[in-house]
Amino acid sequence: MAKWFYKLYNTFQSHKSAFVITLCVFFGILVWMTSTLKFDEDISKLIPTTSENEQLQKVLNTVQFADKIIVNIKREDHGSSEDLTDYATQFLDSLSKRSSDYVKDVQGNIEDETIFESLDFVYSNAPLFLKEADYQLLLNKLHPDSIAKIIENNYKTLISPSGIIAKKTIVKDPLGISLMGIKHLQHLGISDEFTLKDGFLVSKDEQHLLLFITPKYPSSNTNENSVFSEQLYQLQEELNSDYSGKVKSSYFGGTLIAVANAKQIKSDIQLTVSIAMVLLMAVFIVFYRKLTIPIILFVPTIFGGLLAIATLSVIRTEISAISLGIGAVLLGVTLDYSLHILTHIRNNETVKELYDGVSKPILMSSLTTALAFLCLLFVDSQALQDLGIFAAISVIGASIFALIFIPQAYKGSSKADVKSTILDRMAAYDFHKNKLVIGGIAALLLLSVFTYHRVEFNKDISNLNFQPEKIKSAEAALDKLINISSKFLYVVTFGTDEQHVLETNDGVFATLQGLEQQQKLISYNSVGALVASDKTQQEHIATWNHFWTPEIKEQSKAELITNGTTFGFKPTTFQEFYELLDHDFQPLSIEAYKTMNVIPIDDFIARDGDFMTISSVVNVENSNIQYVKDAFKNSDNTLVIDRQAINETLLGHLNNDFNKLLGYCLIAVMLLLLLFYRNLKLTLVTVIPIIITWVVTIGIMGVFHLEFNIFNIIISTFIFGLGVDYSIFMTNGMRSGVASMTTHKTSIILSVLTTILGVGVLIFAKHPALHSLASISIIGILSAMFITFTIQPLLYKFLILKPKNGND
Repeated sequence: MAKWFYKLYNTFQSHKSAFVITLCVFFGILVWMTSTLKFDEDISKLIPTTSENEQLQKVLNTVQFADKIIVNIKREDHGSSEDLTDYATQFLDSLSKRSSDYVKDVQGNIEDETIFESLDFVYSNAPLFLKEADYQLLLNKLHPDSIAKIIENNYKTLISPSGIIAKKTIVKDPLGISLMGIKHLQHLGISDEFTLKDGFLVSKDEQHLLLFITPKYPSSNTNENSVFSEQLYQLQEELNSDYSGKVKSSYFGGTLIAVANAKQIKSDIQLTVSIAMVLLMAVFIVFYRKLTIPIILFVPTIFGGLLAIATLSVIRTEISAISLGIGAVLLGVTLDYSLHILTHIRNNETVKELYDGVSKPILMSSLTTALAFLCLLFVDSQALQDLGIFAAISVIGASIFALIFIPQAYKGSSKADVKSTILDRMAAYDFHKNKLVIGGIAALLLLSVFTYHRVEFNKDISNLNFQPEKIKSAEAALDKLINISSKFLYVVTFGTDEQHVLETNDGVFATLQGLEQQQKLISYNSVGALVASDKTQQEHIATWNHFWTPEIKEQSKAELITNGTTFGFKPTTFQEFYELLDHDFQPLSIEAYKTMNVIPIDDFIARDGDFMTISSVVNVENSNIQYVKDAFKNSDNTLVIDRQAINETLLGHLNNDFNKLLGYCLIAVMLLLLLFYRNLKLTLVTVIPIIITWVVTIGIMGVFHLEFNIFNIIISTFIFGLGVDYSIFMTNGMRSGVASMTTHKTSIILSVLTTILGVGVLIFAKHPALHSLASISIIGILSAMFITFTIQPLLYKFLILKPKNGND
């Protein structure tokens, strides 16, 4: 292989123009191919999909978990209830003018017209909204003395100042049937703790007014939502200033948390990476004594990344953006190959000596690392499969390209110009001869045996969110008002047949009513209070028809006319009501219910093609969670979704899969090393430090109570890959002699420095997820370096050199 690379080098040296043109054409093709690829930003694609959770995943992907922004407008010491509603009116007007492109819907503001439209809808479909208890109340109202009292009260209302508004309702609904029906809609989110004032939802003490904004874009679309977030906070600042001392507002919602996370991640990365890049470039330029070294160093990495994306564009129509982002971090592995080649050239090796010394270990390292990454194909997660393919192709592509490109682009200085640096002196130091270092590693290994099992996998993904203080305080204020921190469960019915799903949801609604009577719930919101299946609607209509017999109709009509005449009502005054009693009612479709604009039906009912879900939101104390889950465990096509518990379960599966994958990776690496070395002892010399590194890394994490999470557990593959690289290069360096081993150690130290500056600098990040990445990286990389430099030479001496000396 070394001869082939050397021959190719000489060919390109003789035809430099052809080399440059070929390079440009190749990069052009790769860039064009990558531009055709679409990206999927769904983070849930990281979670493995198995036959056991496939149905759950389908439901989760269909259900509309309405992620609203709650606007809490609070009255202060010098404010009045009028200031509260004035603030809300100005807020809505400004929101409509500034942010209409980002708002899908706003709830909490109900116009008088909407109220009357809702009453009309309930009245026109009265049988569908009345319950059994209502008919008993209605029967009491039909007694002659009750009708007389009702007519008298209606007359008094009509002659009062509000009579003009009430006239239409009283004339068509003298018995108040629509009011009886609409009270049952409280389970669609209308709380008893709030009342309507000037068309707004205001707390009974008139201290708070709530608005609920449904953003047009999902929380994951932080680009659009960041603009919306800025507009909201700017509007808040202006109105809080105008109403200073009277009224102020606060916001809370998943959309704002997602935007705050994205901004913090961007800010952390910009700051830390900028510092890291400046320091890295300074180190590389000084060490290699060439200004163009950053370009030479990163071109193979860029090539590997482009080649991987181009390959994915051929085999996939879209790839996970999450996996690509993680893969970009893992590309740090590919820098190793460039560093090794550059360091050998810097130390004045000829090109032939270079290829003889590094071509085999670089190819071995890239193949073993690629094979380790390809083990991700065994996980039933397309995002992780994409990551495996991306990382594997990247490291192989970058290693081969580095062997071809760097000798063409970089020429070392003369021996006189090469000055010894602190890195050279550190590489020349014999760590394996220092008893303190050996003792320290032995002590860490012994300690790790006891602390290894302390490390847990944090399944609560919410702990990785970054929340600014203003959002935390808004959440605390809302919790006191509407108890938002209590547990929420989603009871979801699903299926492909609309009527069957509706019938199942009828059963869910009945069960929720029973649980509420047993005081097992704090509250619940269910569209079952409004929308029912055709079967249930027919039953309601039959109950109505059974109640309104011809005799009762005639008797009621006669009493209304007789008592109405006493107060000057005409016999035809209540004609609309008489027509209602004779109306032939039919079941309503879901679309018909949507005409009630006051009710957000789309928050409860969702579709994905033929697949349909209906959700009910249940607020429950932690002590009753299992009781509620058990109430639905035998219900067909029904799932109780505890979003935190589901995340914990699915992420727990991911953790288990990674534990298996580490075993697969280790076996794959051992087999490949055996194939290359054809020597079990050399394989053990290379593999044992990798195992020790992993045990010590986990052990140190246990000492400092660090946890794995969905992000840093994937970075562990990065550490594993670098550990493999270091071990392979050390083994090959020891086989080639002291000088070669020192050169290999120099490039390893540069790799460690690159990783710590590139990823480890995130230890200063404020975002919890980034901070956790850095902690694992620093511990793992430093452990890999010291164990490789210390333990591996001792193993080599014990397993390889001693037997030879004994034979002599």
